[in-house]
Amino acid sequence: MTTRETLIGFLDPPDPLAAAAAAGVPSGVVTWSRSPAPAEWLTDGEDEGPIDVHRAAHAEGRSSEAVVRYGAGVAASEVVDRLLALGALAEQTGRLAAVRLTPAEGTDGRPGSWGVEDLAVTAVARLALGDGPLIRVDWRLVGAAAAQVAASFGATDWQIPPDDTADPDHLAAAIGRRAQERTV
Repeated sequence: MTTRETLIGFLDPPDPLAAAAAAGVPSGVVTWSRSPAPAEWLTDGEDEGPIDVHRAAHAEGRSSEAVVRYGAGVAASEVVDRLLALGALAEQTGRLAAVRLTPAEGTDGRPGSWGVEDLAVTAVARLALGDGPLIRVDWRLVGAAAAQVAASFGATDWQIPPDDTADPDHLAAAIGRRAQERTV
């Protein structure tokens, strides 16, 4: 297992190539959907929900999707601590279905995240979460191109907005992957 300090080192300052190399990014299939998470799932929505709320949902037999905020105003240690906590939860319950990496809002002086930061966080998420939950970047905030590149850094799933016309087969093929529509 990679240490907390090593993971923080990949993010502060961000070093996405080192993080991706360490993550041993999976190849093959990237899953995708244009449908929201099933109604019975607990989803964090736009911001991070408490881990205990996810744990309670899992105890009730419900799967969940968690948000991890990063970027402007969020310390690398906070990102890593949340990812490690979610990784432990996924291992304990087996019900954490997905983790959505969502950049902070940002300011006029600094965007919510820099492109390199998006990729470094994706690779660190792969390291912290292993092969458990789906890992996706927030498509609405980073766009199709960044979501495509993120798959080369450890993202395993695309949640494509229903009104987005991007062709997942084309995007996946361009990075040597195969797109497979997810049914849940």
